[in-house]
Amino acid sequence: MPDLVNGIVDWGGNLLGQYATVAPETIRWILMRSYDGVRWGTKHLPNRRKPPAGQMASHLALKTITDALDNYDQAVITSIWLPSEVFLAMGLHPVCAEVLSGAIASTKAEASFLAEAENRGVPATYCSYHRVLLGLAASEVLTAPRMLASCSVACDANNLTFKTLAHYWGTPHFYVDVPFEADDESIHYVADQLRRMGSMAEDVFGRKLYLPALTERVAVSQESLALLQQTLPLRRGKYLASDMGLEMQEALATHLALGTDDALHMLRQQTEDFAHAEPYEGLNIVWAHTPPYFLDSLKQELNQNRNAQIVASDMLYDQIPAQGTTWAYGPDQPFEAMAERLCTCCFNGPATRRADRLLRLARETAADGVVVFCHWGCKETAGASQLIAHRLEAAGYPVLILDGDGCDRANCMEGQMSTRFTAFLEMLRARREEAVHADAR
Repeated sequence: MPDLVNGIVDWGGNLLGQYATVAPETIRWILMRSYDGVRWGTKHLPNRRKPPAGQMASHLALKTITDALDNYDQAVITSIWLPSEVFLAMGLHPVCAEVLSGAIASTKAEASFLAEAENRGVPATYCSYHRVLLGLAASEVLTAPRMLASCSVACDANNLTFKTLAHYWGTPHFYVDVPFEADDESIHYVADQLRRMGSMAEDVFGRKLYLPALTERVAVSQESLALLQQTLPLRRGKYLASDMGLEMQEALATHLALGTDDALHMLRQQTEDFAHAEPYEGLNIVWAHTPPYFLDSLKQELNQNRNAQIVASDMLYDQIPAQGTTWAYGPDQPFEAMAERLCTCCFNGPATRRADRLLRLARETAADGVVVFCHWGCKETAGASQLIAHRLEAAGYPVLILDGDGCDRANCMEGQMSTRFTAFLEMLRARREEAVHADAR
C-alpha cells in the first residue's frame, strides 16, 4: 500500500509541475483543494501514532497554509522569523516562504518550480525554499498578494527574495532590519520599524490595528513561549513519538501562529503529553536547522522510533529567553516585546548565541549527540557549523554535520547521508555502552 500511495503522489507531483506554466489557475485550484483536504484529514483522521499535541501541530501548520490561500486577499507573505502578532491582531493571514515551499515539496512537485526559478536566472546555489517561492511566482501559480513583509533574520535569501518579488509583483513590501546586537537601543530601533509595518498594513488593507488587540496577541505569545520553555526539561528521558516532519510543523506553529489561542492550546497539550509520556531508553538527538522529512532512510531511524528520536531542535526553541533571564518588556509594550524577541532570537547575532542555545538543549534533554543539518543554500548554518561543532564537542557532545536539502529531493545524496547518519547512531550507542561499563567499574 505505501508503494501505491507513493506512486500516486509521484504521478500527481509530476503532473502538477508539468502543467504549472500552462494552466497556473487550474494548478492553483488543485493545490488549494488538496491542502484543504489534508487539513480536514489532520483534524478528523489524525495520525494516531502522534501524541495529541503533535496532531494539533500538524493541523495548525496546514491551517496557516489554507487560511492564507483560501483568503488570499487578506494574506501577507512573510519571512518565518518576522513577528506575526501585528497581522493576527488585524485579522490577516501571515504565511511564509518555508511553509509554502514545504507544502509544494510534500506533493513532490518542487522540481518544476525550482526549474522555473532557475530559468529566470535564480542560481542553483540559492536556498531551495526561496527558489520554490520564486518559481511559484514566475509560473503564476502564486499570484501577487496585497503585501509582503520580511526581516533580516536569519538568512541572506530574506534580503533578496522579497525585494525581487516586490519588484516583480509591484507589491508593497516592508523590510525590518534587525541589528546584530541585542541591546536596548536595537530593541527600540526594531520596535519603531514594527510600528511602521503596522501602519503600512493599515494603509494596504484599509483596516485599523487596535492596540488592545495587539496587546492581547503579544500576551498570548509570551504565555506560549513560557510554556514552550517549560516543556524542554520534560523531554528528558521521555518517549516523544516524534518525527522529522512534526519538528518542522511545531516550529511553524510557534512562529506563524504564535499569539493565537490555537498555538497556546497546542503547547498546553504538549506540556500534558510530556508529563505523562512513557520512559525512553533510546538515543536522543538534538537537531539543528530544518530536517529533510521526506528521506525514507532517515525516517526509518527517527520517526516514532524506540531506538532513536529527535528530542529538541533549535528551530523550535529559538525564541525562548536566554537561560537565567526573563523578558524585559511585557504585553503592555507590545512593539518592544516583539522586537526583544526578534533581536534575542538565537538565529540573530553571533553564531556563538546559536551554539549556546544548542548546548542548552543538549544539556536539558540529556541528549546523546547533535546533528547540524546544513540545508542547501543556507550560508548562515554552513558558516556556523564548525564553530557549533567545536563548542558542543568541547562540552562532551558528539556532532554530525550533515549536508543536504530540506526542500529539494534531487539535492540530497540519500545513500551517503543515510550511511553517515547510521554510523553516527552506532557510534553514539557504543559511546553509551562504554559509559555504562565505566560506571559499573
